[in-house]
Amino acid sequence: MINGLKAIPTHIALKKGAQFRKLGFVAIRGLIKPSLSSALKQDAIASASHLEKHAPETTAYQSAKQSWSTNVLLQFQAALLPLLRTLTGYQLVPSDSWYIYYEGTDEIGLHVDPEESDISVLTSVLGKVGPLHLHPELEGQNENQLNSYYKGVAWNPIGGVPLSYPCDGILINRGHRIPHHRVGKPILQRCGVAALHYTLQR
Repeated sequence: MINGLKAIPTHIALKKGAQFRKLGFVAIRGLIKPSLSSALKQDAIASASHLEKHAPETTAYQSAKQSWSTNVLLQFQAALLPLLRTLTGYQLVPSDSWYIYYEGTDEIGLHVDPEESDISVLTSVLGKVGPLHLHPELEGQNENQLNSYYKGVAWNPIGGVPLSYPCDGILINRGHRIPHHRVGKPILQRCGVAALHYTLQR
């Protein structure tokens, strides 16, 4: 895990930080070295033998499974802390981390992340999933309101702000505050995403 992240030039970090503070989300490309990408991929493959049905309170992840934190994920999560604190301006500490696997479809229903997830970081580790659609216009709505909208006639599956997962980087968003979904497409082989969650130090 040592030297698994590339240094981000100061002007890029300042630009990305300003974008995050304005919008609540940002994509960082060119961050992850090939050696770290390979380590995450191999770890995700190995962890797939310990899959559990992902059953959160919402039905957002009906077709997904997950495996919990590994040493590789925990090291990755810790290595990102200095960058995340700089970009967000928050004093963050790690909370949870896991791999999420998709088979058949990569669809995710409209939802927000767990309450302790002030900042969520996502990166693709197996295959390629579709873009994550973020909905800052729905910020502040509760789960019942989101479910009603998601199932209603006004729902637009290609709405929101689509962000593609960079193959060598991460997506950062205010996971508990900004609702998000993935449209869903058929996939022929298992895909996997690493999800890292951080909370404000209190």
